[in-house]
Amino acid sequence: MADAPRICILSHSHPDFSKGGGEMAAHRQFTALRHAGRRAVLVAASDVGTRYAAHRPIEPVMPHGDDEYIYTFAGMAEDRLAWEDPHQRRVLVDFLASLPVDVFHLHHYWRVGTDLIVDLMAARPDARFAITMHEMLAICLHHGQMVRTQSRELCRAESPMRCLTCFPEQTLERFAIRKATLLSTLSRFHAVIHPSAFIRDRYLAWGLKRPHAAVIENYLGDEALALPRPIAAAPAAATSFGFFGSPTLFKGLDVLLRALPLALRANPAITLTVFGAEREEVVRLFPALDPVITEVGQALAFAGRYDPADAVALMGSVGWAVMPSIWWENSPVVIQEARRAGTPLIVSDIGGMAEKVANGIDGLHFKRASPVDLARAMAEAATPGTRARFAGSLRDVMTRDEFLAALDAAFAAGPAA
Repeated sequence: MADAPRICILSHSHPDFSKGGGEMAAHRQFTALRHAGRRAVLVAASDVGTRYAAHRPIEPVMPHGDDEYIYTFAGMAEDRLAWEDPHQRRVLVDFLASLPVDVFHLHHYWRVGTDLIVDLMAARPDARFAITMHEMLAICLHHGQMVRTQSRELCRAESPMRCLTCFPEQTLERFAIRKATLLSTLSRFHAVIHPSAFIRDRYLAWGLKRPHAAVIENYLGDEALALPRPIAAAPAAATSFGFFGSPTLFKGLDVLLRALPLALRANPAITLTVFGAEREEVVRLFPALDPVITEVGQALAFAGRYDPADAVALMGSVGWAVMPSIWWENSPVVIQEARRAGTPLIVSDIGGMAEKVANGIDGLHFKRASPVDLARAMAEAATPGTRARFAGSLRDVMTRDEFLAALDAAFAAGPAA
């Protein structure tokens, strides 16, 4: 692999401290490169180190394993998009610039800083720079969700006035400056990598037109690819459903729980297991659902938290994976895990979910945020022969070689900065 580029992966967090999709994707890329015999360095932000640094001195960059480092972002501004402390930024820039790499691949700009990106590009004009967009934070101040803050309605296009209705404490000038700064910074990259065509099109519509735009799905990881596929035929596969993930306000678990009693009326054999939360946690978040949970009785089970390394095997324990998110999503790892396990999906009919699951071919869509339509989809899924037909159409996830080849092509394709 003498001609392969040496890569520094810069991430907003490390899976040892946070197991979100972006940091997992960054670490899986690092591991895949190492297993392929490639030179790679991972540098990730650490919230743990930042909290520690608030009380006593700490090195801005610390070793965290073989060619792995963590840094504290204690010197950043509150929105985590720029640095308040120029000294800490300079130390991190100097460290990154000294690395013997050819490519800097960022898996976020949050906790990295637009000012650090500009400084690093100036310090390493010989290197190439790429960034993967894991969500739409640059476009939307509401955690990148593009969901209205007051009504949870979908937002289909940003504008300063629309943003002001969600954040009335802000100003039109701040929104304009924020967009101009982020658009200018992101336009400097040689390549922008989007894990879905959906998010690519959103950034293009927002104005990010200059860098080379590649659509490359996140890599699921060497461990998941080593598992046999399908894992096993699930017991009572046609009528068993599973939810996987944290029960946040945007993940749609409340929609699914409201759909369950309606689906049971159509087919009393249906069961649902919630992987990722206990009943008490769900009731705290959605107190109005407590009587619904009681009503469905043994048709509903809560399996608690799970390790992401076990996700694919857990997918094989149910007949269907349900992803009822009420926001757009980008390239949900749940969909990849289900495909690896040979488990068909039922998903909301928007964004990256609708893109990744072919309705009526390898899964089913339902109208976003509609318990009635989700119940209809669950009843359809539970009919004899449906699961077997859809499972037979599920395509597997990309291999490590395919993923690394796509990355190398993206790194080489973009114009000079």
